[in-house]
Formats: sequence, C-alpha cells, structure tokens
Amino acid sequence: MRLATITFALAATALATPALANHILNLDTPYASRGACEAAVAQFSAEDREMLLDRFPTFFHRNGDVASFLTRAFTCEFESAEQAWFIHDHRGEILASEWFQRKP
Repeated sequence: MRLATITFALAATALATPALANHILNLDTPYASRGACEAAVAQFSAEDREMLLDRFPTFFHRNGDVASFLTRAFTCEFESAEQAWFIHDHRGEILASEWFQRKP
C-alpha cells in the first residue's frame, strides 16, 4: 500500500510539472547569492501554492502543507563549478520521505 501511495504521489507530481513551471523552468538559472535564490523560490512558491492546494486535495489539506512541501522540494544549493546558486529539485525524495508518508 505504501509503495502504491508513493507511486501515485510521484505520478501526480509529474503531471503537475506545468503547475510547478516556475520552479522547474528556473533550475538552470544561476543566482549571484543565496538570498537571491531563496527570494526566487519564495516567489515561485507563493504563486503556485493555491493552485496546488486546489489541484491535489489528497496530498495537501492546508496552505501550510503545500508551503512545507515546496520548501523541502526546491532548495537553493551552491555549485562551486559555476560559482553560483541554483534551485535543486528534490520532489521525488520528499514524496518518498518519512515526513511525507506521516502526513494525515
């Protein structure tokens, strides 16, 4: 049952890629500072939060659920080879995580 839930969640999130376009389309965008990257992620999350809540009521019951998911799923990480900050996509890891499985 747990594997089916994870598989369904991964499929649903994959279908939501256009909904998460703000994050996805900016994975290759370099940011000069962590602050600039975090500000972009926060803006993208704010723009997508309501739609995700409406589109996936099985996974998200409140705005806070969506906000927590997006905060964990899209992180800013420094890439020394590029000497810049980039948004990294961790949706698969988060959907398979114990944190997500414990959600009511």
